[in-house]
Amino acid sequence: MTIKRSDWPRALATQSTKQLTAVLDEMTAHWTITPVQLPQTGLGMLQLRDSAFNDPYFLGEIPLASAWVSIRTEDQQEYQGAAQLMDDDQDKIEALAVADAILAHQLPGWLALYQLVEIGMTKLTTEQNLRSAMLEKTRVDFALLNAAENDDD
Repeated sequence: MTIKRSDWPRALATQSTKQLTAVLDEMTAHWTITPVQLPQTGLGMLQLRDSAFNDPYFLGEIPLASAWVSIRTEDQQEYQGAAQLMDDDQDKIEALAVADAILAHQLPGWLALYQLVEIGMTKLTTEQNLRSAMLEKTRVDFALLNAAENDDD
């Protein structure tokens, strides 16, 4: 199963920061990692559009973290990676940006990291299936309610 690059941060975010950094520290021990842009954590405004008039409005604030890094390997090759996630953990977002560079450019050790992505996607799929099952249990068939109201006449 091929997992899209846009899903990598979400899948890897299911792993603890400690576990993720332990895997990355081993891979990047002899590489130089520098930020292209300083990592940022904070709040972002969630903007939506009104369905009737297409006017923008702000629904509220969400936690948002982003990082963009450059990796220089032992052979002096340079690769970049970035990540953005609805979270406020600076260490995790930096690790996700490094993981993005490793996975995108298939640097040494990328397969071990991709296994963590697959594990994370399995976990996310399981959670989504559970949520869908819970939502299905709350579904109401309004046609049956209408028929019951007509029986009282």
